[in-house]
Amino acid sequence: MYDAAKKETLLALYQHTLLTPKQLAVLLRYRVPSIYGVAGELKKQGLVRRVPLGFLRDKQAGYVLSSTGAKAAAALCGEEEIIRPKAWDEDPIQLEHLYGANEFFISLIRHSLTREHEGLAEWLGARDAAERYAHFKHAGQKKYYPLRPDGYGTYVTGQGRLVLHLEYDTGTENLSRLQDKLWSYARVLTGIWNDVESVHVLVMTKAEGRPERILQLWETLCKKPLLGLRLPQVWAITETEWHQGGFCRALWLGKDGKRKTLQEMPVLPMPGYGPLSSLGKQQRERSPAEKWKKSKRQIFPTYTDSKIHEKLSVSER
Repeated sequence: MYDAAKKETLLALYQHTLLTPKQLAVLLRYRVPSIYGVAGELKKQGLVRRVPLGFLRDKQAGYVLSSTGAKAAAALCGEEEIIRPKAWDEDPIQLEHLYGANEFFISLIRHSLTREHEGLAEWLGARDAAERYAHFKHAGQKKYYPLRPDGYGTYVTGQGRLVLHLEYDTGTENLSRLQDKLWSYARVLTGIWNDVESVHVLVMTKAEGRPERILQLWETLCKKPLLGLRLPQVWAITETEWHQGGFCRALWLGKDGKRKTLQEMPVLPMPGYGPLSSLGKQQRERSPAEKWKKSKRQIFPTYTDSKIHEKLSVSER
């Protein structure tokens, strides 16, 4: 079990850079104590480092890869020739930003766990999300990255695929810079997606009152340079509102003041190549300890107080 779990943990940290034990447990469908055990082994091998997250109330720590761990993970997915190991020796910049973006997608997985026909079928971290839209302008030139989402996901419902691009805003980014990002989303996504009106750009911000300002910037673009074009849907919400309402109740602010939950947003049709698997719903074997506990319960059944009383009553007769 540990060998497979260690590989999965290395790959998850390679794809998403920073994850806490609780986030890894949800993503990989392991128990939190199992994650601690796996991470402990990886730390002993020098593959994983622990990073304190002082901005969290419960003072959690997250895990990141060391340069050795990054090389090992890159080898597992065939990217050992393009990895830059030294970049992994330093703590990631903008830890709060990285944690917040990842926590949004983890919350989608948590939501899906009690829903049989729903789930997060795809989740790309910031690096892979940028690669999705990267291209070469001219032969021999460096790769061009027109979009750099903080995450990209496909959430499958009974109605279809909810395609999401996330921009996580701590409230410090200049609004003109954010408007430039929205312009890039409109220009790039419109040229790639046939049903672009059912593709979504979500802006989650920590700052109260900022969603309204963000939508004003988007509506300005829609009324002038983007007028008459088929465009993606842009939505904004505060992180507090999202945590309070979640998938089914949190209302995202959209164009013209309309508000919708993720559950109500337009979706793309399902692909024709069959059902998609969902993250966090992997089939897992019971650990040896869990199997032993189950066999013990079968050999020595646990009696409730009522059953004990019933047996005593029978014996007294």
